[in-house]
Amino acid sequence: MSEGESQDIKNLVLENLTDGGTLNLENRRIGDVGAAQLANLETLTKATSLELGDNGIGDSGVAALCSSPYLSQLRVLNLKSNQITAKGAEHIALSQNWSNLDQLILKFNQIGEEGAKHLAKSKALGKISTLDLFRNHIGPEGARAIKSSPNFARINRVRLD
Repeated sequence: MSEGESQDIKNLVLENLTDGGTLNLENRRIGDVGAAQLANLETLTKATSLELGDNGIGDSGVAALCSSPYLSQLRVLNLKSNQITAKGAEHIALSQNWSNLDQLILKFNQIGEEGAKHLAKSKALGKISTLDLFRNHIGPEGARAIKSSPNFARINRVRLD
């Protein structure tokens, strides 16, 4: 990661973070490297909604976001249309960053049944009211795990395969 690339991500954040706390970086093709750079920006403490759809982010980018010290206040995390697999879902499930999260959007990824089961076991995602896993090939076992999870008692809107 070069100084220029880091500066580009920092500028994207400064230009797109609204006063209301929404950071919309959809369709910017930041990839895993950009997600890792993003995760290291202290400015993200002001974000309550992070829109990162269609960016080519995979499991290592998700891991960086999950370990960021600056994202624990997020209420909305949108990672739709990326390259997240079961491993990325496991990172999300195990991260302590998401205790305030109200909406988790992972539609059009590849988390599969195993990823759905990781999410269903997550105690850190207990405040979620909206979960979107559409087109993730979670299958009947993954759907059953999500629907029967005691950790998702607050969910009132869920989209599965």
